[in-house]
Parts: sequence; C-alpha cells; structure tokens
Amino acid sequence: MDSTTGSDLEEFKVQDAASYNAVAEHFDRFTSIVTKPLALTTIRLARLKSNGRLADIGTGSGIVAIQAAGSPAAPRVTGIDLSDGLLQAAQRNAREAGVASRLQLVKADAEALPLHDESCDAVISLFALLHFPHPERALAEMKRILRPGGRLVIGIGAPPPWDTLQAWLHRAGRVRDLVQLKTGKLLLAPAHLNAIVAECIPAAGHAEETEMARHRSARTGSAVSLIRQLNLAEVETSWEGHQLALDDADEFWDLQSTFSSFARKRLEAATEAQTRMVRARFNDDCSRVLKRGGKLVYHYAAYYIAATRA
Repeated sequence: MDSTTGSDLEEFKVQDAASYNAVAEHFDRFTSIVTKPLALTTIRLARLKSNGRLADIGTGSGIVAIQAAGSPAAPRVTGIDLSDGLLQAAQRNAREAGVASRLQLVKADAEALPLHDESCDAVISLFALLHFPHPERALAEMKRILRPGGRLVIGIGAPPPWDTLQAWLHRAGRVRDLVQLKTGKLLLAPAHLNAIVAECIPAAGHAEETEMARHRSARTGSAVSLIRQLNLAEVETSWEGHQLALDDADEFWDLQSTFSSFARKRLEAATEAQTRMVRARFNDDCSRVLKRGGKLVYHYAAYYIAATRA
C-alpha cells in the first residue's frame, strides 16, 4: 500500500472493517473456538492491575476484552473496533458473559483513539496490527493512552523466530505437512482457499491487505522495530502456536472465507458464477482429501511483543 494516497488508506480502513459485517457470526463462532488460549496469554502478559483500566484495540467480537473483564483483576475495559458487525457481536457476548457493566465498546479508528492521555494501565491488541495501514500511528496512539508503568501487549499472526527451538519444531511440522500435501491427504487453511480464489477471481483494483500483512516473513521484525521506536522498556517477545483439524468441508469453507482477508474481500466482490466456480473446486478438493482419510487443518499462532512504558 506504499503507493496509495491518504484518502485511499482511509477508505481501506473503512472497507476492511465493513468486510467483517457479513461474516460477523462466523467470525465470532470460530474466534471462540481457536482464540481463547491466545487471549488468555495476552491477558497474562498484560499483568492486569486490580480494578485498573484496560484498552483492547481491534477487539473484534470481544474475546480478549471479555476474558479480561471477567478475570480476578476485574479491570474496567474499553474495546475499540471499526466494524459494526463485530461490535454488535461483542456487545451480545459481553451481556451473555455477565461483564457488560465492566466493558465499554466504542466504534473508533485505532490510529486516532478517543481516549485520554495516560488513561490506561494496560493496552492490548491481538491480531489487529496487520489491519492498520499506518501501524506506527496506531502504536503511537497506544503509547499515548498508556500510563507510566503500564503494559503494552501486541499479538500478530506470524511464524516463530527463525533461530528458536519452537522454529525448528515448527519447520519439522511443515515437512510433515508437505509430505501429506504431496500425497493428497492434507489441505491447509487459508492457503488452500486463497490459491483457488486467486485463480478464479481477479483483483478488484483496490488494496486487500496492508503493507505489513503482505510481507509475511518480515512482519515480526517490522513490528518489533516499530515498538522499539516508541522507547518503551522491557521489550519481550514470545510465540504460541496451535492447530484446528476439521472433518467438514462447509466448516472449512466458513473458517477460511472469514479469517482470510484476501479470500473474504475477493469473494465479497465476486460474481455468482465466480463464487460457484470457487466453491465447486473447493468442495472437490475437500471431498478427495477426506475420502483418502486426510485432514483439513488450520494452523494459527500469535507472535507476542510486550513492553512497559517507563
């Protein structure tokens, strides 16, 4: 997105948030299945203070904010998002969890937060930074609202650092995946649907991902660099990975067409004929793999960067 204008970037934020409205129910359902352990890790890294104030930037359907509001520390939580559909889901979930009185949900731009300077004891953001066309602005805003001694925790989707034990175990798992892919006994999300969509549905001419999101191998380095530029103390990194295996093609479709920004946006703009073509190929692939006793798998992970405002 480096060649786009300021107005294009503003429009991207609006369109990106709106792209979740139609899939908010699926997003909420799958987030509740796969994100809870990552949400709990985010909260642990935030070192919540009893009755303090927490801001969750890019709260989505509220899984991290709700877990935090219901934790023993019982902080007052503000959840920020730009998607009407996801905020509605978060409000419903907060009521059902009995924490609506401790959770305020606000529609706002993460690059211009409607919160006072130094008003939060912790600021967290899980899987949202890659959606911000100006991540440096969003991070500067997060620092602005953070009190001295407060914690900033960012989680992004990325593989583990290259030179760690987790990375070697991760690569060993990828070798096993490659063998199963070659023998037709594995499909991986979201790469599987993304590949079909790329072949069947041409780009609409507008950006589908931010610059940071597109450069997968450089994400972690870029994010760490931006956070170090904030001059925060105690910068720490960690990684946590999981996988979800499905045995139903419809579920596999719903998951990928919801969580993949690339596929979600192209399918939203596709013709009926294009969508039918994509779905037919997708179903054929799933049927073939499942008949061979194979698996439909979604690997998901968070690379965490935590720091303290001095």
